[in-house]
Amino acid sequence: MPVCGALELQSRNILAGSVRMVYAIIYSLFLGYGITIGTSFYGGIDHHAISETSCRPSGGPDTSQWLPYVFVPPFTLCLIVINQGKWKQMPAMVIIAFAGYVVNRFSAIRFASNAQIANTLGALAVGVLGNLYSRIRHGVAAAALLPAIFVQVPSGLAASGSLVSGVTSANQINNVAGTNGGITTVSNGTQAAEATVN
Repeated sequence: MPVCGALELQSRNILAGSVRMVYAIIYSLFLGYGITIGTSFYGGIDHHAISETSCRPSGGPDTSQWLPYVFVPPFTLCLIVINQGKWKQMPAMVIIAFAGYVVNRFSAIRFASNAQIANTLGALAVGVLGNLYSRIRHGVAAAALLPAIFVQVPSGLAASGSLVSGVTSANQINNVAGTNGGITTVSNGTQAAEATVN
């Protein structure tokens, strides 16, 4: 939605672009509040709900290393179909989106303490490949970049901790102490002060 609004503003369609941008901001606020309220509500109803944000090892073969790479191309194909992309641009769209995801994933592993660097490098890879595609094919890069941008956004949200913050807020609202991916959350300040003193 923000991408469509930005494209409309760039094409000097001020009214439609500004409406889409404001709608995207309000929609993102609803999404954030919805995650927090939904997890808090469910945590209040189900007292056996767990707060873990990553899967436990199952004892079987470790598929966590290569499994995300398998699902990026089909996800990109679904995005192309939903956004009514041109079929002749489909291979380039899949390659650009997959390359951006790979760069984002490996840079997130390398720069684990700073998610902005990983997101920046993934976006840089997408931008460079899109520009290269437009120079070679003499086409518009924006159409080839849209699925890659849609692939970058969820990984950026997950890497920045926006999804984990909803679970953390739900734990604090429901007075539950739990761990979220190595980050220990304590439900009130007195327990945190006792843990610091001891």
